[in-house]
Amino acid sequence: MYKTAIIDIDNTLWQFCDAFYEELRKINRNFPPPEEWTHWDFWEGHCSEQDFYGAVNAIHLNQDSDRHQPYPEAKGFLSALKQGGYHITIASHRSPEFMPQTERWLKKHGLFFDDIHLSYHKTSLFNAETNVVVDDAPQVLEKAAESGALATGLLFPWNRDYRENGFRLCGNLNEILEGILTYESPRVP
Repeated sequence: MYKTAIIDIDNTLWQFCDAFYEELRKINRNFPPPEEWTHWDFWEGHCSEQDFYGAVNAIHLNQDSDRHQPYPEAKGFLSALKQGGYHITIASHRSPEFMPQTERWLKKHGLFFDDIHLSYHKTSLFNAETNVVVDDAPQVLEKAAESGALATGLLFPWNRDYRENGFRLCGNLNEILEGILTYESPRVP
């Protein structure tokens, strides 16, 4: 039986927030920078909800652009998980209509995966078989921890205040990998 790792894309395998900030500044030049995004409603008062999601979709529509590069350690991170016996599900909070762009981007950069799950409800994947979840969203990490999985992700302003909620936040993917590979999951036979 293999171990299961569910890995996010945005702000996990690449720096989505920088591209997102560029898109949001097209809507409002005075949009606050990512360092000030400390709550999930950071956009309120700066743009409409429709504009906010339009900016997200514009990036996902062009995910396979050469402008959107993965973190330098992303390829090694995923490869090491696979070598460590993990079945890797890439799970992203995005419309399934962006599957072609997402899959092309992953393959273009040699980012290993066993399957891809695109939906607005990726926590539906968490079950008794889930060993590891890597994400930047505190709500997702809390659900992962509640399910019994090792929950971890990169540290950002929007998740900093949630550090003590049952998951580990790290400075880079190599720190996350070290934590995963040294973690003894009770679910592994």
